[in-house]
Amino acid sequence: MPEDEVAGLPVSPPGVVLYGRYASPFVRRVAVTLRLYGVVYRHVPLMPFGPDKAELAKFNPIARVPALRLDNGEILIDSAVILDHLDQVAGPQASLTPAAGAARRRVLTLLAVALGANEKLVAGLYERHFLPREAWHTPWLNTCDKQVRDGFTWLDAEFAGPWFTGSAMTQADITVAAFWLFGRAKRPRFFDGLGCKRLEALAERLQETPAFQATKPEPETLADQLT
Repeated sequence: MPEDEVAGLPVSPPGVVLYGRYASPFVRRVAVTLRLYGVVYRHVPLMPFGPDKAELAKFNPIARVPALRLDNGEILIDSAVILDHLDQVAGPQASLTPAAGAARRRVLTLLAVALGANEKLVAGLYERHFLPREAWHTPWLNTCDKQVRDGFTWLDAEFAGPWFTGSAMTQADITVAAFWLFGRAKRPRFFDGLGCKRLEALAERLQETPAFQATKPEPETLADQLT
């Protein structure tokens, strides 16, 4: 069944459709990858909040973004699942994630740390945004902040240059840049204090590329900047 019908949206011609706002770094890393692989897609900027949440839940039971509809109508959810599919379509020679061996394990390890740090960042942002200050659980927020700090500072130390694994750009570079740009926009003072100059330089370099320029975050409903 065409996904547009599932989501209750106007029926449109078949094609690849990416659901979720670029303001989500998880959506953005998928969008950048789609563009680098030359995949033409339509963008539907649904949000996992408000009225959009019910639409998302029709094809993702936990109403999270991103989701990707393929040409055949199949729907993939979760950015890691989507990227794995895109890598397979691109093939081992073009894939941004190495297909096997130590090189693959290295990229997956970098991605695991980046994902963990970003998830803790988002968790802290949600508590600070949705709860009044007096209801914040400070010890838990401090723990999240430490995990964010430890994750990004480890990544900064692991950056070899010009890319994470040396001479070739991988998914680790794209994902870390997307996450760093998101965090820096939301918590500028906190991220300035991390002292991650290598990650800052990587993010700034990729931010100027066509794929990142075409996926700039929309205005966000969460507070623009938090300490």
